[in-house]
Amino acid sequence: MDELPPDQPTASADEWRRALEKVVPCCVVLKVTQTRAFDTEPASSSYATGFIVDKSRGIICTNRHVVTPGPIVAEAIFLNREELPVHPVYYDPVHDFGFLRFDPSKLQFMQVQEVPLAPEAAAVGLEIRVVGNDSGEKVSILAGTIARLDRDAPHYGRKGYNDFNTFYLQAASGTKGGSSGSPVIDSKGRAIGLNAGGKNKAQSAYYLPLERVVRALALLQQHWPLGGQLSSGWSAACISRGDLQSTFVFKGFDEVRRLGLRQETEAVVRLAKARSHGAPDAGGAQLHTVGLLVVEATVPGSPADGVLEPGDVLVRVQGQVVSHFLMLEELLDAAVGQTIELQLERGGKPLTVQLPVTNLHSVTPNAMLELAGGSVHALSYQQARNNRAVVGQVYVAEPGYMLGRAAIPKYALLTSLDGVPTPDLASFAAVLRGLQHGARVPLEYITFGERHRRKSAILQVDRQWYGVPLYWVRDDAAGAWHPSENWPPLPPGVTDPAAARLLLPKVAGHSAQQQQQQVKANGSSGGREVLREDVEEALKNCLVLVDVDIPLVALSDGVHARSFAGNGLVVYHGEHLGLVLVDRNTITIGTCDVNLCFGAHPAEIPAIVRFLHPLHNFALVAYSPAALPAEARSKIRAAQLKPEIPAIVRFLHPLHNFALVAYSPAALPAEARSKIPAAQLLTSPPLARGERCMLVGLTKSLRIMQRRSTVTNATVALTIPSAEVPRFRAVHEEVVKLDQDFGATFSGVLTDDEGRIRALWGSYAEQVDREEREWCAGLPTHVFAPWVQRLVAQDATRISAPPLPVRVMDAELEAVLLSKAAQLGLPAEWVSLLDELDPERRQALRVRSTVANSHAAQLDPERRQALRVRSTVANSHAAQVLRSGDMILAVNGQPVSSFTDVESVIAAAAGEQQAAAAAAAGTGSVAAAAAAAVDSTADAAAAAARPAKRPRSSNSSIADGQQDVHQQQQQPSVTLTLFRSGCVMDCQVGLGQEDSLGTDRLVHWCGAQLQAPHRSVKELGFQPEGKAGVFISRWHHGSPSHRYGLFALHWILEVNGQPTPDLESFLKVVAPLRDGDFARVKVCHLETTQHKVRRLCGGIESLHSGLAHLRGSE
Repeated sequence: MDELPPDQPTASADEWRRALEKVVPCCVVLKVTQTRAFDTEPASSSYATGFIVDKSRGIICTNRHVVTPGPIVAEAIFLNREELPVHPVYYDPVHDFGFLRFDPSKLQFMQVQEVPLAPEAAAVGLEIRVVGNDSGEKVSILAGTIARLDRDAPHYGRKGYNDFNTFYLQAASGTKGGSSGSPVIDSKGRAIGLNAGGKNKAQSAYYLPLERVVRALALLQQHWPLGGQLSSGWSAACISRGDLQSTFVFKGFDEVRRLGLRQETEAVVRLAKARSHGAPDAGGAQLHTVGLLVVEATVPGSPADGVLEPGDVLVRVQGQVVSHFLMLEELLDAAVGQTIELQLERGGKPLTVQLPVTNLHSVTPNAMLELAGGSVHALSYQQARNNRAVVGQVYVAEPGYMLGRAAIPKYALLTSLDGVPTPDLASFAAVLRGLQHGARVPLEYITFGERHRRKSAILQVDRQWYGVPLYWVRDDAAGAWHPSENWPPLPPGVTDPAAARLLLPKVAGHSAQQQQQQVKANGSSGGREVLREDVEEALKNCLVLVDVDIPLVALSDGVHARSFAGNGLVVYHGEHLGLVLVDRNTITIGTCDVNLCFGAHPAEIPAIVRFLHPLHNFALVAYSPAALPAEARSKIRAAQLKPEIPAIVRFLHPLHNFALVAYSPAALPAEARSKIPAAQLLTSPPLARGERCMLVGLTKSLRIMQRRSTVTNATVALTIPSAEVPRFRAVHEEVVKLDQDFGATFSGVLTDDEGRIRALWGSYAEQVDREEREWCAGLPTHVFAPWVQRLVAQDATRISAPPLPVRVMDAELEAVLLSKAAQLGLPAEWVSLLDELDPERRQALRVRSTVANSHAAQLDPERRQALRVRSTVANSHAAQVLRSGDMILAVNGQPVSSFTDVESVIAAAAGEQQAAAAAAAGTGSVAAAAAAAVDSTADAAAAAARPAKRPRSSNSSIADGQQDVHQQQQQPSVTLTLFRSGCVMDCQVGLGQEDSLGTDRLVHWCGAQLQAPHRSVKELGFQPEGKAGVFISRWHHGSPSHRYGLFALHWILEVNGQPTPDLESFLKVVAPLRDGDFARVKVCHLETTQHKVRRLCGGIESLHSGLAHLRGSE
């Protein structure tokens, strides 16, 4: 199409210098943050370039994919490093250009100029310069030469933005990220194109011609009086844009002949005057075309669908020969809302059709529905064209929490909700508005990859974590988005949203049944030993499948995923309360949503987290039996039944946290006696090596899986390394290993032949070389059984209750062989004593964390080990007293060689001091006082039998002053017998206390998720000086934190020079800050321990700058 112009004169270096001196000050660096996923763009933060095209009004030209169709927060950085906020004022529905505006009066230290637009100057062979922010450089100038004026629009992929129905300029000038929106200038300092994209491998760049940019700018200026304000009635629709919802491509005559173009038609077209980018007349000669526009595709459901066909050759529009995109667009833009006549040729036959011209702004969404952290809106023309779909359907730009729980993928189309068709966003919002929190309704959808297969899911309505859905509408005049909760408006006379949705039509023949994937269970093969049918049925009645979903706004404590699933065990099933035992790789944190699906009956109900052990791999969730159908309540059995009849105390263990009560079965009703389950917790004796047991669990299809296995090791000491992002890891655990199991992720329980529970077969996770690895092991019942009893005794009349405190020693222990301990200088008498205590392991323990569970007078023939200090919790009393490498020989005078030994003594000491405090307050019980007396006698006997200590050297003494301060605080403590630096010594260590629900408060500020440092962070052994109680655990894409680098794994120490030792003080400091204010934030990184200062500026107030508090899911 393009005639070669006369030789272009080569500009001198002085000319280019003068041109750049004028253009460079007009270019700005744009920092753009898209706060929500919308249309083709995800939530993100990036840099780009823009240039001033109207200095009086403050209009900046840049790319459409920089302005983006969604909500953004943006600033422009000028050449003198001044920074001003900019707001979107227009973006083209199809072509890759848009305008931002700033207030020129706010620019204090420089006079801005503007770059004139000269699309007519584009010509093949023209020398150009691309001025902008390239690859992060603030000012970059790249040279090139225009090679083509008629390149096809670049295609960036099916899921993103693509320009079409236009030619592009092409030059050999490789531009990179950050140069989007750069002006392409000639030697006179005029912009002849807009940098849009490139191909790095070919060192080619693509520039958008400026004819349509000039038109749009002129129309914008008409609505914006010079020296005045932009009209309040301004909208993008003021710039008329017409389209046939069809894609055209340019084909040369050699190709259109093969499509059937008649010779006489070609002759007429060749003689007609053509259009081209650049000068309309090159050297005074008239331009002639070398091809025609051909229909490539039409959008389904559009007026052109079924009228135009791929391969149709466009000859005339409204009687004019059209051979260039410029001519077509001019005619369509002038006929928006009207009908035009097209003359085509199809297979050599002439064809005339009448088509209405679509307003492009009507098929470009300007609103979205934000629900549970996700966003849905009408399907745009862009995505409809990319994926051949009908414009206006309900499109999922980001699933968020609620849709994500239902496994609705990104880019899905929602077709019906709760049996009601949802052809558009208003109908979907109307149905959703009428649903209550917790409602479960069917949802139908399709995906572009499987558009011919309609899929269904169950949507659980959530109002707890994110509140009600918000309807956001773009305001082009203000360059902002405004929210509303009352959308769509209720019909006149209707006040109840649930009643309004009854007016909507139902889907004919809609089925509300959810399609479930049937997972085939591996049945037992011939010759394999299996449980009796009655025992298997009883176990099935006390097993459940546990599904856990965590909203993004509550993803705390370093959790590495948002959904988990595993097996659970019903350990209590009363009238008002039910408890399910599950591993902590399934229930990771307390701020989550839990669903239980019972093996006894097809019922699914929600549950809440009731207990999270801070050290061990188990948790307890509570459910309400009243929420179950009557048949399910009668079938479900607990692994431990506590009869609600009079009973007497028969036994109180002096050290361990359990008791035995006796009751008369005759006092039970006959029906109750018959319902006592076969599955019962067996706390004694523990599993031993070589013992046979059954591994039992539920598959996803709620079928029992069982396998006879042999215990290969019943006391495997776990050592799970810290993850890259600190999170819960089980410590001080000795687990059971089997010779055969069902794989790395299948959890369940270990039972004997009578169905009695011997261990929880739980899932564990660790990070190896930054990759997640899962495996399963058995947690003996004696670890979790006491906590089940304590929760039931605490309050069995409701599912929620205050968290139970857990006393721990803030140190981590690891095992070391006794032979190594002897080489390190451990006295021979202690080596002999620990060898007798544990003749199999023959190892000692170094401090990593302390767990104990045996009486000093009882010998342990299984373990031959000692305990050694590996690390301590930061800012704890143990950190002040203990040192890494200390060997723990005894606790409160009782020799210890295992984690269980240490934990038992700590539990007894904490219980004794608690009972003493209660007795001092007048509330102590006779049982507690008796237990305390027995503990004291046992401690004295153990101290008498303990080997004598070596003299303490002066350089290994522990400061008594620290102990005095600690004792004054009346904190429960234990006396440790340590081996350090060749000496055996005693020291008193205070016990820490952990909350059994974990983190229960979060603050979201500028897109950063703040919380108190959780235990996994403290276990790393570092905390900034002073009280550092504000820790960043997550940050969100498209937020001010993303933009300014306020990332996770940092402590916030100060805001605007004021200390923030905890969340309360932090909230007081930031409360006076308004939207858009800058804040100076002092942070300290967890890994590098380096202090840094960040400068933050809040974004859109209603989107990011507000504060949000989250409590636990009680």
